[in-house]
Amino acid sequence: MTRVRSRSKPWRIAPFIALALGLALTAWLVAAASLPVVLEGFAKVGWAAMAVVAVRATIMTTNGVAWGRLLAGLTKVPHGVFVLLRWVRDAIDALLPVAGVGGALIAARELTFWRVPATLALASVLADVLLQAIAQVVFALAGAVLLAALIGSNVVLFGAAAGLSLAAAALLGFYALQTQSRAGVRLAARALALLSPRLAERARRVGPRFDAAVMQIWHGRRRQLLAVLLLHTMAWAFGTLEVWITLRCLGSPATWAQAVAIESLGTSISIAAMFIPGSWGVQEGGYILLGQLLGVPLPNALTLSLVKRIPDFTLGLPGLLIWYALEMRRVVVRRAPAGER
Repeated sequence: MTRVRSRSKPWRIAPFIALALGLALTAWLVAAASLPVVLEGFAKVGWAAMAVVAVRATIMTTNGVAWGRLLAGLTKVPHGVFVLLRWVRDAIDALLPVAGVGGALIAARELTFWRVPATLALASVLADVLLQAIAQVVFALAGAVLLAALIGSNVVLFGAAAGLSLAAAALLGFYALQTQSRAGVRLAARALALLSPRLAERARRVGPRFDAAVMQIWHGRRRQLLAVLLLHTMAWAFGTLEVWITLRCLGSPATWAQAVAIESLGTSISIAAMFIPGSWGVQEGGYILLGQLLGVPLPNALTLSLVKRIPDFTLGLPGLLIWYALEMRRVVVRRAPAGER
C-alpha cells in the first residue's frame, strides 16, 4: 500500500505545480507589458466585459443543448439539465486543478442523479468531447487559412495544417477507443481513477454494458450526431464575439477575419496546454503571439486574454456552488428513509 501511495503522489501534485508555473508566467507577462497599462485596458473595456460574459453563457448553453441532443431519444432528461451540468463541467475545468476531461467525467457522474445509467452517461460525455474536438479542429483550420491570407504567409498555413493533421489522427484514435469496448473502458477507468477510487471501481464494473451504450450513441443516429457537430461548431464561432468586443473597446478594432483567426488559433493553443489548469500563461502567450502577427499591440493582446478569463470566474464560481448543491442533495436523498423520498 505504501508503494502505491508514493507513486501516486507526484501525479497528484503535478497539476498544482503546473498551475503555479502558469500563474508565474502570466504574472511575468503582465509585468513585461506594464501592469498600469493592462489595468488601463481593463478600464477601457469596463462594463462591456458583461457582454463577454453573456457571449460565454450563450456558448455554454449551446454546448449543453448539444449534449442533450446527443442523448435525444435515449433519455427523457430535459435539455435544461444538460445546460446546468455543462455549467458545472466548464466551471470545474476552468477553476480547479484537474485534467482537461475532469469536468466532463464529473458531469457524467452528475447525470446519473437523473437516473441515467452510468454506462450511458459516461459514453455520452466521451462522445460529446470527441464531437466538440472535431468541431474545434474545423474552426481552427478556418482560422489558419484566414491568418495565412491576412499576413501573406503560407508557412503558417502549412504549420497549422501539420498540427491539425496530428490532432485529426488523435481524434480518430479516440473514436476507435470509444467504439472498441475493452479499450474504451480501460481509458475511462484510468481517467476516473484520477478523480476517485470509487468512480474507478464503478467504471471497471460497467465493462459488459459499456459497449451497448456506445452502440446506442454512435450507430444509426447520423442526424443527431450531425446536429451535435453543428451546435458545437456554432459554439466555437460564437467565441469570435468575445475577441471582437474586447479589441473594439481597447481601440484595436479587428475585422471579423482577424477576430476569427485570433479566437480559433488562440483557443487551439489553450486546448493544447490542457495539462496546465486553466492554460494559465500559455493562453496569454498564445494571444500575444497571434496579436503580434496581426498588428495588435502587446498590452492589448494580453488584456484580451485576461478579459476572456472574466467569464471563467463570473460563471465558474456559481457553477462550483451548483456542483456542491447537487452533491449535497444526493447525500440527503441517500440518507432519507424510503418513505420520505
